[in-house]
Amino acid sequence: MKMARPLVLALIACLTLFGCSQQPGSGQGSPPNASSSAAPAKPVKHDSYRFNTAQGIDIGIQPLTLPEGSVAELISRDRVLFKRLSRSGMQLQLLPFYKGKDIGDLIATGELEGGFFADMPALTAAATGDVVLLAMLKQGAASIVARRPMLVKELEGKRVGTAIGSAAHFTLLRALGNEGLTEKDVEIVPMEVSEMARALASGRIDAFCAWEPTPSMAFASYPDFHLVHKGLNYGFLCLRRDFVTRHPAEAREIVAAVARACLWMREPGQLEQVARWTIESATKFQGEPFSLKPEQMISITRNDLLQVQHSPRIPETLLREQEVLYQKFLFLKKIGKIPENVSWARVRGSIDIFMLRGVMAESDRYDLRWFDYRGNKGTGGSR
Repeated sequence: MKMARPLVLALIACLTLFGCSQQPGSGQGSPPNASSSAAPAKPVKHDSYRFNTAQGIDIGIQPLTLPEGSVAELISRDRVLFKRLSRSGMQLQLLPFYKGKDIGDLIATGELEGGFFADMPALTAAATGDVVLLAMLKQGAASIVARRPMLVKELEGKRVGTAIGSAAHFTLLRALGNEGLTEKDVEIVPMEVSEMARALASGRIDAFCAWEPTPSMAFASYPDFHLVHKGLNYGFLCLRRDFVTRHPAEAREIVAAVARACLWMREPGQLEQVARWTIESATKFQGEPFSLKPEQMISITRNDLLQVQHSPRIPETLLREQEVLYQKFLFLKKIGKIPENVSWARVRGSIDIFMLRGVMAESDRYDLRWFDYRGNKGTGGSR
């Protein structure tokens, strides 16, 4: 059962705060050698959210993370989805958050039916067995950025900012390990991603490791910054298992909306429209201008989602123990975010690679090529 929260402001209740939200940090504990000078966290904006009753579907999104946020922006405008859900009396509400951990916590309590978030909170949620990962929304990069050209091995003895327990933290440690270095060979400075570029420019740190769009925004503001290393990270659509069991048709409609969004973004000129909408929503959410330019957002969405594969399905190869997702699972166990007795088989069993494939195979049934997005002047139609 859902638990009601205090009344939400009308602006929030209205599904207008959607977009591409960047996680400022994981909110997880610091390692023994980490600096204590972490940047202040972003203000919590979800304390007043009111979650729907039994006929509601609440999904958490992050308006400052790309390209997941571009997909969420389209879903928030998808009249086809809302009409099809209304046939069974269901209502969808997308709620914006700064951190994937907050989404994961509310999924665990049942106040959210699902979320769009990165691989680390998705793996942590999957380890409980109470959620299902249904679509891949990103295959992108976490990047190490420095003020000057350098090799990874030159980070020894340097101060490196990152969000502890995040995909970026994993990328940093893996890059160090490839050079024969360990976490003890650098000074890890825990901080919110929103502070990293300024901290690097001011000399408070010598490098940082973060996911998109933070590196792109940093390069735009500080052209002298240099890319040191990139490592893979992923984003997923995650729904509670009990919701999928009780409402399989509605779960498929949400998956179909993700597929529909990716198909529409491939239409000529539509990425430009999505970028404008996403910037507007991200600006509204954080209360200040979103500094990424439309062409940068288009590049990230194209490179990290649309050009990865034809559909946002989770590839079966990603479930193998040789792949980076399994290595991230081991990392989360090592730092205590996943219990030691949880097996990879349990996590793998929480990843459904078939539902989206089935939806794609029945394109006409799910209106995958019927495009009707709120605010779009040229409403699509069957193609």
